[in-house]
Amino acid sequence: QIAEGLREGLIESYYPHPKGGAYSPTGGTEPIKKLVIRYFREIHGVPLSDTDVDRVTVTVGGQQAITAALRSLRRRVSVLLSRWEYAPISGILGGHGLNEMRVEVNEDLSINVDDLKKKVGENSVFYISMPNNPTGYVSVDDLEAIIEVLEVNLGGLIWDAPYLFTIIKLNSRKAIFDKEFLWETVNRFKRIVEKHYESMCILSSLSKTCLIAGLRFGFATASKRWIENMEAIIGRENLSSPTPSFIAGFQILKRFLEQPLSYEWICKVLADRLTVLMEQIGEHLILPRNGMFGALYVLLRTGKIEGKDFADRLIRDYGIVTIPAEQFYGGSVNAVRLSLVSVPWSEGDEGWLSSVNVLKKALEKVS
Repeated sequence: QIAEGLREGLIESYYPHPKGGAYSPTGGTEPIKKLVIRYFREIHGVPLSDTDVDRVTVTVGGQQAITAALRSLRRRVSVLLSRWEYAPISGILGGHGLNEMRVEVNEDLSINVDDLKKKVGENSVFYISMPNNPTGYVSVDDLEAIIEVLEVNLGGLIWDAPYLFTIIKLNSRKAIFDKEFLWETVNRFKRIVEKHYESMCILSSLSKTCLIAGLRFGFATASKRWIENMEAIIGRENLSSPTPSFIAGFQILKRFLEQPLSYEWICKVLADRLTVLMEQIGEHLILPRNGMFGALYVLLRTGKIEGKDFADRLIRDYGIVTIPAEQFYGGSVNAVRLSLVSVPWSEGDEGWLSSVNVLKKALEKVS
């Protein structure tokens, strides 16, 4: 499905007429925007019509969507985010003169709503990745609680949702991919959006669903004014949108909406790999406790050693690459983030099993 979309996109970009050599409108062409409208309508429940092209935009990957959405805010606006959150957000906020405020999480990784209520102010904005990078935490109830608190204070929510199709079940012993459970959760999220979409900016991309991060194809929906601000920012810095990526992204997104199944294989691999980690090094993992998990990463406790020192020793002595968790936590923490997809998959997943065995031995010595 993905290969066919890329094939059609490349052909359309360069043959028989080289469209890929031309400029593309900032935010994408109208046909691409209409397909994005369909995605947000069908997947997220945003009640958009086909004429609402001024309420969506296409970006050079999900990262540009995040940056443009945040930089569209007035300087000195307070942006709240969870204690565990996607690392680049702090840099974007600081670079644009926005006030970062971390909201504490409970022991089970759920948002501390009481702390949120203490810190929220009028016109505040909350940024959240849900499912969360790096913890994998997923909660429909948390998302609704956050948006309700923000609406009371005349604020808004930026929901970054590229991992929506990586949601798997989690119990004390293993991770399980359950397609029906995933779609039930997606539909619960849709009901929240249907009630609160006017206060939301929703960001997504296909890079996590289809593992095509290098294609650089993201998209967003928000109010007309918010989208106008995003496209003005993008246009000043990016005269020509990446036309070939947009055309290929259009083809892949079209195929996904016609037959959404590319995520199934990814979820099965994620569940199997996470189960192996739980069996081999379960005591070192920081996992949600509400029976749900969704991300391409997992957090590891590093004992008495700070995350950066631990990561340095792992790569130096064992050849294992992890990311220190300080940048996700917003401060010093004894943890690292481990990728669940960096090791190429093969029949039987021998490479992953071998890597986990090495990691287990390293943890016994290093931590």
